[in-house]
Amino acid sequence: MLQKLMFSPAACVFVWTMWAACAANAACIDVKQTDRLSFQGALSHQIFPGPPNFEDVRKGDAREPAYILTLDAPICAVGDDSLDAGESFDRIQLLPNGVRPDPALSRTLRRLVGKRVSVQGASAFGAHTGHHHAPLLVSVKNITAAPERHSPPQPK
Repeated sequence: MLQKLMFSPAACVFVWTMWAACAANAACIDVKQTDRLSFQGALSHQIFPGPPNFEDVRKGDAREPAYILTLDAPICAVGDDSLDAGESFDRIQLLPNGVRPDPALSRTLRRLVGKRVSVQGASAFGAHTGHHHAPLLVSVKNITAAPERHSPPQPK
C-alpha cells in the first residue's frame, strides 16, 4: 500500500509542489539576513501624494519625496508579514535617515539621482502603509556609483 501511495500521481504532484515552493523561497531575499541586503539599479527621486487623500499634490495632498531604486532585475523577498515570496518586484524605496539624519548620505543620494548605483542596506521591511511607495523599503547603510551595465553585443 505504501509503495502505491509513494508513486501515485497525487504524491508526485505534492512532492513537486513542495520542491517548487522551496526553490522559489530559496531564490528570494530574506530581509532578516541583513548582511545580504545588497542591490544595484537606477536611482530616482520622486514626489508622491500623501495625506489627506494620497491622490494628487496639485489638489492639496502633502508632498512625500522618496528615493526609488529601480533594480536591474526583479526580485522577491521573504522574512516579513508584508512580503509574499510569490510576488516579484523591481522597485525599492530607500530610507536615508535612520535614527539620526546623516547629511553626508543625503548629499550622496542627491548627487547620484539618475545614475546606476550599488546600495548596502542596514535593514528592510515590506510596504504596509500609504506612505510606502515600493514593495520593499530599505534603510541605507551605504550607496556608491556602480558601473553602467553593458548589454552583450548582438550577433549580426
